[in-house]
Amino acid sequence: MKLITINKTLLVLLLFFLHLPSFSQDFENIPLNDLSAFAEVGKSWKIVEQVTADLVKTGDLKTKSGSGILVNLPGGHGQNLTTKMQHGDIDLELEFMMAKSSNSGIYLQGTYELQLLDSWGVHHPGFGDCGGVYERWDESKPDGRKGFQGYAPRLNACRAPGLWQKLEISFQAARFDQYGHKTAPARLLKVVLNGTIIHENLELTGPTRGGGDEERAQGPIRLQGDHGSVAFRNIRYRKFNNPPLKLEHITYEVFQTDADLLSDLDQQKLIKKGKTEVLTHEVTGETSKFALRFRGDFNIVQAGRYDFSMDNYGMGQLLIDGKSVAKRAWRKHAGSVELNKGNHSFEISYAKMDSWYPNGLALYVSGPGVRLQPLHTISSEPLGQLPKPYRLDFKNEPVLLRSFVDVKDVERDTVYRVTHAISVGFPEQVSYHYNLSNGALFDVWKAEFLNLTPMLDSRGDGSSIPLGSVLNLRDAPAIAILAQSDTPWPEGTNAGENFRNKGYRLDKSGAPTFKYLFDGKIVLDQILPREEGRYFNRKITVDGALSNGYHRAARAKVIEEVDKELFRIDGTYYIRLPEKSDFKATIRLVGEYQELLLPLSGGAITYDLIW
Repeated sequence: MKLITINKTLLVLLLFFLHLPSFSQDFENIPLNDLSAFAEVGKSWKIVEQVTADLVKTGDLKTKSGSGILVNLPGGHGQNLTTKMQHGDIDLELEFMMAKSSNSGIYLQGTYELQLLDSWGVHHPGFGDCGGVYERWDESKPDGRKGFQGYAPRLNACRAPGLWQKLEISFQAARFDQYGHKTAPARLLKVVLNGTIIHENLELTGPTRGGGDEERAQGPIRLQGDHGSVAFRNIRYRKFNNPPLKLEHITYEVFQTDADLLSDLDQQKLIKKGKTEVLTHEVTGETSKFALRFRGDFNIVQAGRYDFSMDNYGMGQLLIDGKSVAKRAWRKHAGSVELNKGNHSFEISYAKMDSWYPNGLALYVSGPGVRLQPLHTISSEPLGQLPKPYRLDFKNEPVLLRSFVDVKDVERDTVYRVTHAISVGFPEQVSYHYNLSNGALFDVWKAEFLNLTPMLDSRGDGSSIPLGSVLNLRDAPAIAILAQSDTPWPEGTNAGENFRNKGYRLDKSGAPTFKYLFDGKIVLDQILPREEGRYFNRKITVDGALSNGYHRAARAKVIEEVDKELFRIDGTYYIRLPEKSDFKATIRLVGEYQELLLPLSGGAITYDLIW
């Protein structure tokens, strides 16, 4: 087993983003009832209701008339599409679908391109693959050196043609002075593709190829339409046009105290006081039995709800205009307040009794038109001691690991721990989680294997975390007896008395086949990668027919048969049955959900799980 450390800078950034509260500002939608939100609309762009793609045929997108989806069908000739909306700093979210071998892109401010491409199955993506920041271009340079500064995504999180993929972008525009001179470059603060961070704090030094020659403070979103078929839906954004908040006229007082109540500081011994330009615990040289009180004001340019979050090693609280917003608490705490336009006062108190842990004080804010920002100095942030990081990588043979795995139940909005989980990673850089107590295949993912830090750091808690781009499936018994067509599928992590786990056996390559008894019959369950890890093939074999026995291949809000024996599940993955098989799939409606059932009366089933 090979263990290597995770980059500590990356871990610090991850801890930073995990700490932050959600934004108070709502998203605005770009309406897709018609094309009125866009300028200079070419003939290749249309509004439709439904889109599907062929997994085999290049460039093919099939549509159904209606509204809600923006689609580009160039037919050899297409043009770019720009929004009438102009933006500077922005959070942009959208879903997109690629045709096979298709090419498109999203230009922020019409200037910086994030590449959209059918990169399904690519193991080592470059800047031209899906999610990459396309290269810049200089015609004055010699051939072979004209392109420069393209940035590949951290990993390939791209999914198969015809599946909806989600892209989330936090962008900070370039800064200019009153004379139009650039004072700071544009940045991609964070880019998330299908739930996976692919860029973070990336500096954009200038326009990418096709983005023109000049940068600007404001510009439109431009969708590339001259390279291939692509569809978009659920396009929404929030702009940050207001200046950041700034704490002003800050005074501080340092008290000696034997208690951290913070409510009676004027009764404590005053050690020193003064003025400071920034919020930081470093105004005191004390490490124990002290209390700090900061007072000052700040200006609000747009009325609305503002969210404040504190993090403090010790006890802390925040008052605004004399009213408690972040109540007295240890470590992370937060609160919201409605603020009118104009000046407001603040009071921050922080007390620490012991010297065995470091000082730490942080304050964050977000609000209408204001991106989430720290109001303290970096050196005041209470980072604490980082855990020693470990990861388990793929090897040239399958890797198996038993551990606990935390799973989110989307329907119930809860998180629980699978205690009999096994992780299996293949050399093709594709992995899955299997529940040995019920035969469920409940996670599949690509690109990277496991984070073992929770298991191996200090005493550990026995759990591991999947890395890479994860597709969450449902943790429920793999097979069941359904006496009637409306018999509910058994739920829960345990398959009940009918299920007896019998372990697994390894083939010559080291891949496992799981074995269990169900209703007195032996069941074999094998899950193997196909086409260099593009998808999994699953085969379940029962020793003898299982009367009224079924395997539930999927449960979703929408199950579509988009082609013969090809089913699209909530638009995010496919179940593909063999062209010629001895069994037939059934789709049934159970409450708000559909279920795709495969009969085990013939003794065996097989299908592909494609994402």
